[in-house]
Amino acid sequence: MGRRITSTSIFLTIMLVSVTSLPISGEYQDDTWLGNVIGPERLEAGDEFGCQTPESAMESINFDFVEECKAYLSGRINASRWGEQPISIGTPQGDLPLEFRDVLYNSGFSVVGDLSNSDDDRFTVIHRNGGTVESGLSNRSLIESADEGELISLYWIARIDDMNIRRDRDLVEWLSDQDYWFTTWGEWVTHQKSSSSITVETNSNSATFSNPTLGIWDTPGTVLVENVDQDITLEWSGVQYDPLEKDERILRAGHREDTDGLLYLTIPPGDTVTIHSAQPLAISHAPSTFNGLKNGITIAGHHTTNMREWSQDFRDAPLRFTWLIERSELPSPTLVLPLLSISILIATPVIIRKIIANDKEHQRSISGPSIITP
Repeated sequence: MGRRITSTSIFLTIMLVSVTSLPISGEYQDDTWLGNVIGPERLEAGDEFGCQTPESAMESINFDFVEECKAYLSGRINASRWGEQPISIGTPQGDLPLEFRDVLYNSGFSVVGDLSNSDDDRFTVIHRNGGTVESGLSNRSLIESADEGELISLYWIARIDDMNIRRDRDLVEWLSDQDYWFTTWGEWVTHQKSSSSITVETNSNSATFSNPTLGIWDTPGTVLVENVDQDITLEWSGVQYDPLEKDERILRAGHREDTDGLLYLTIPPGDTVTIHSAQPLAISHAPSTFNGLKNGITIAGHHTTNMREWSQDFRDAPLRFTWLIERSELPSPTLVLPLLSISILIATPVIIRKIIANDKEHQRSISGPSIITP
């Protein structure tokens, strides 16, 4: 009897330990692909990494995830080629509460989207104006009808619960062949600010364009210079950047001379470039999209919990992504299995005794009454 009690106690102890060792609610699973192999490859190619607002955060009015996500990202990968700290975050549909906006701003986030509304001038709102790249739901006409000079942002999610989502192969191939600037949320916004900050000093035969350092990201800016004579030379203050080809669609510093006296200059912050001409200059300039491309386009990877799953269908495409990272929460603990095991432990001896008793009764009924011999 004592041995049976001891065995039962040991088993119950094991079951209780298994319950207490289950992950508690609020624990998260790391994505090892973010900082290893896939994440760095996407970063080098020009992708951006930002954060995603969990659906539960707005319901609970708990915005601690903002700093937690920022720390998670910063400890594993830079946000962009142009800056270390993340500035883009996926936000929920509708108006953003002031308290939430204050938390975002204080954490360094300045780009929000893509179903949100806000007239807060601390933020740039990105709109989902290009539809999705999901097979069966994509809408090419949305992309084609976009106004020239604006950013087209599409939506992508690789998995919803246990259902894998398929990309629209035809749309991806078509996009890859278009004369769009393949960019990201943060790159687009900081390029605009960088472009608007470029200044020029001119004299009769030269013009020097300067791009100051803004301290956000070191994103180059672009200006279109008009009325440029064909017989010019360019002098960069630092690195002598190679000329841009007409079909280049990934942002980099350089210049491209177009027809009719047009010159595109893409200048990094802190650099200057001087145009020297044999003839007197009478130029004008204005901010431009990179390389004179008619639109920027990006795909926002929402609720990205696994970089391998979210990016594997686009490994060979030149498109650039804004990955909105969300850590996947570990399953909440459950007592179902431990309680089931305990129930089985308790029930098994009872059932065995019942079977043995029934078997003995059956044997007695077969053998009949006992005969006592004198």
